[in-house]
Amino acid sequence: MAEEVCFVSCVNDEEMYKLCLQHIQSLFVPPGVHVESVAIRGASGITSGYNQAIRNSRAKYKVYLHQDTYIMNRNFLYELLDLFKKYPQLGLVGLIGSRSLPADAVWWESGELFGKVLEYRSTYNYLKFTEAGGPYQSAAAIDGLLMATQYDIPWREDVFDGWHFYDISQSCEFKRKGYAVGILPQAEPWALHACGVMYPDHVYYSYRDKFLLEYGQDPTAFGSN
Repeated sequence: MAEEVCFVSCVNDEEMYKLCLQHIQSLFVPPGVHVESVAIRGASGITSGYNQAIRNSRAKYKVYLHQDTYIMNRNFLYELLDLFKKYPQLGLVGLIGSRSLPADAVWWESGELFGKVLEYRSTYNYLKFTEAGGPYQSAAAIDGLLMATQYDIPWREDVFDGWHFYDISQSCEFKRKGYAVGILPQAEPWALHACGVMYPDHVYYSYRDKFLLEYGQDPTAFGSN
């Protein structure tokens, strides 16, 4: 029986998603692996969209990525599946994140940032943190530009019904279930994130407050595995 990998994106910009798909379709696919891509259109929030994919896809492995994330490492599938098979306790991985969360739960304000990614805002930027050591770097939180799983755990749409803190919440949910969360080692950046110029706003901080209410007293939330 073929192994299945499902790439999942919430889509509201067809041109961006077309380019995202072109990068997915250029990946080298290991023998016996079936790849599908699922676009969620019209989602009220990212968690509800991702939960829709869990309900509708039988794929063991899922890669949740933004429509403006373009995977450049053509060996991505080989390296990801090899890692998951070697480490069955590893439930969730990403490209950038933090080993611990600061008290305010804003992951990039942590003093322990790992990983790398190319960004396009108004210009190109190489976002380079400490290199992830070993097969993966244990993490408290990973960024939502790309999140890959080998187990299905529902996204917390009951709390995070918008577009913020879904990624940090899901990192916590995997740890609550006893799985490891990791940041992938990359000799060179595996992806380009054409995210544009974004700044935290009052909506972001309102979801931060929801996160602190849900996880603030949970010791698994603020440290790595």
